[in-house]
Amino acid sequence: MTNIAPSKVIHTAVSAPGAGKTQALISQIPSLLSAGRSIVLALPTLDLTDSFVNRLPTGVTYRVINSTTCDHVGTELMVALKKKANHLIITTHQSIFAVRPNLLWGWTLVIDELPPVVDFPAFPFEPSELAQLFVNAVEQDGRLYIREDCAGAIETSLATFRAVSAGADRTSMLSREGARIYECLKDGHPVFIDSEIPNGNRYVRSVVESNCWDTFAAAEEVHVLAASVIGSQFDDFAQVHGVTYARSNFTPAFDGYTSAVTIYPVIPKGRNYSKSAVTMTAHDGSSMDQQTQGETLVIDEIMKAILQRTAGTPLLFSNKWASFRWLPRGTVHRCSIDSRGLNDYQGETDAVLLFGGNPSPSDKLALEFLAEKYGRDFEKGFVVTRLLEPSLQAATRTAVRDRSNTKSIQLFVQDGRVADYLVSTYMPNAVINWGLAEVIPVGQDRRTVDDPRKQKAFDLFAQNKKNVEVARIIGAHRNAVSNWKRDWRLAQAA
Repeated sequence: MTNIAPSKVIHTAVSAPGAGKTQALISQIPSLLSAGRSIVLALPTLDLTDSFVNRLPTGVTYRVINSTTCDHVGTELMVALKKKANHLIITTHQSIFAVRPNLLWGWTLVIDELPPVVDFPAFPFEPSELAQLFVNAVEQDGRLYIREDCAGAIETSLATFRAVSAGADRTSMLSREGARIYECLKDGHPVFIDSEIPNGNRYVRSVVESNCWDTFAAAEEVHVLAASVIGSQFDDFAQVHGVTYARSNFTPAFDGYTSAVTIYPVIPKGRNYSKSAVTMTAHDGSSMDQQTQGETLVIDEIMKAILQRTAGTPLLFSNKWASFRWLPRGTVHRCSIDSRGLNDYQGETDAVLLFGGNPSPSDKLALEFLAEKYGRDFEKGFVVTRLLEPSLQAATRTAVRDRSNTKSIQLFVQDGRVADYLVSTYMPNAVINWGLAEVIPVGQDRRTVDDPRKQKAFDLFAQNKKNVEVARIIGAHRNAVSNWKRDWRLAQAA
């Protein structure tokens, strides 16, 4: 990946959800086109395309290039950027970052919402699946590499997999997960293989950094429209690549939300919301997998307590594992966690946010790799991007974004981190009420309880023992040992 020049500037239009960032852009498009500018707009989802197009002024010509308008998006987009027959192109994040960056020369690139800048694919592989990977890959020091003279074989395997996925009458030995790992190897991303877990499987994972920075560097001018930038994963990597920010002309005026807002965290003060904590049974603290008939999970008790306080039909944002099958139809509006562009429920005053955003053990290993690579912490940005920012977006799908709303807004959120983030960003006058958290039986997250082997690991680290040696001596999984090594380093630095 080519680092871009420190002087590269990204113009940011940072304002609250619903403040009018998109409209500020739309109102200036005619004058920009008349001045000879060529604009390509990248949206985060296909669903936002129609909404944007319907708001364009009469007489503005444009072309939409995405999977709903053509079969070969990459090819069509490449040709359109080259020829500039259309001076306003509307596409998606995924599509614009898949084309060669130099195609953006002479274009003003506008990105609606922060694009993903890193991914941490991780999959458990059974021994038979691993054997298939090892046909063209070799393991060395905890990583996978392409075998000598096997790059062509990997290309062929991927081509076959794609053909089968498209319906061709052929057979592929690759699983979807195997194809993803081969793609990572082919594209030069680091691929790691963890030690065997008790069931005999091994996790294979990668760290995939986006090439969006090269695309930004090639464009004549870049604008990003977002509710927040500072502190996010995007911001972490912007700093890594020497990017600076300037205020975008598309930044709308915003005087703040006017509704009275009360925020109810559901996890007790000082503790973090997690799947482990809320999928215990409400009475004996056993896990979701050990749940017996008639027992309820903590998350179900949380939901029942919330519904006693809600009005109307609240918006519910939750992970798929929180099925709430017992909820009568029509009790809530079930919404996607990625709620950007969801404007159908602005009359509702209550939102329930029951989704997580903490890094998994595999994510933490990937974050450690990045920390070692760049010499900075990436975990805070992970939480902002995976938990706090989506929570802000979800909370503002309610009537809080309606300036004429006079009803009180109730937001039932995961924990104090989310409550504090909402107050510190766009809801400074909101009241945080801890009453709900005090009546819900939330058990201790087992991942927060120190393993008795941890101190022994610390002693071995002090003896300069390697992680693999420590794991063997104390009988712990290498992932746990890696996490303890990080904690030990932090303790030494304190």
